[in-house]
Amino acid sequence: MTTQLLIDADYVLFRDTSTHEHVSSFENEAGDVVDILHCCRRSAKETFLKSVEGYMTKLFATEAVLVFSGSKNFRYDVWPLYKANRASSRKPISYWEIVRELREEGTFRVVSEDCLEGDDYIGILATRPSPTRRIIVSEDKDMQTLPNVEIWRQGGLVETTEESADRFWRYQTLMGDSTDGYKGCPGVGPKSADAILDRPGDPWENILDAYRKGCAKKPQALTDAQVDTPEDLALLNAQLARILRFGDWDSKARAPILWTPEFG
Repeated sequence: MTTQLLIDADYVLFRDTSTHEHVSSFENEAGDVVDILHCCRRSAKETFLKSVEGYMTKLFATEAVLVFSGSKNFRYDVWPLYKANRASSRKPISYWEIVRELREEGTFRVVSEDCLEGDDYIGILATRPSPTRRIIVSEDKDMQTLPNVEIWRQGGLVETTEESADRFWRYQTLMGDSTDGYKGCPGVGPKSADAILDRPGDPWENILDAYRKGCAKKPQALTDAQVDTPEDLALLNAQLARILRFGDWDSKARAPILWTPEFG
């Protein structure tokens, strides 16, 4: 069976190029100390390619697909404050030139979709029916919201089921994600999130009940998220937390199909 790696190239290239950034200083004619940030692009690119080849060897893969994020992100349309806490961050200085070179050289398949984060493109590819064995290479815990996939993460292989993926997605809906800037259900921590998910009955109704109770105690959560009702806040978090699956993508319109209780 053919084994294809779906590599979170955003993360791997960022990591590998960052290690090659250095600062040099010199004194100019005016006696001022000038600091210059520089990177050896060739060395950074070699490090990245060794990483890719290392994953292929370790996982006995015959093909690697390098998945990058597009220039836009549909989640900003869902919620303008998505990842607002990362607004000042930047890519390493050689990052985009290496992406350009990788595309031109064609040694590996390099893909991106304008409106998608790399995670979502990986999710669509990984859950698309195919006889090919696909392994996701990513350190992002949110990949565990994808059903029936294999994920190489933290030096080990993680396998999901539909049940485990839906539970992890609902857990993220309750907990939020501080890295991405959305806060989840007010007053809910890891233990209470598990307790909510363990309750009998419809999982979404249990989540809504938790949001209603949480917002009653902390109504400021609605103002902070710029929504009107606890139900709106729950749906917002659910849509932000969900990595797109094959069924969440309209291939003709090249647009995501946002999750709603009726759809899901």
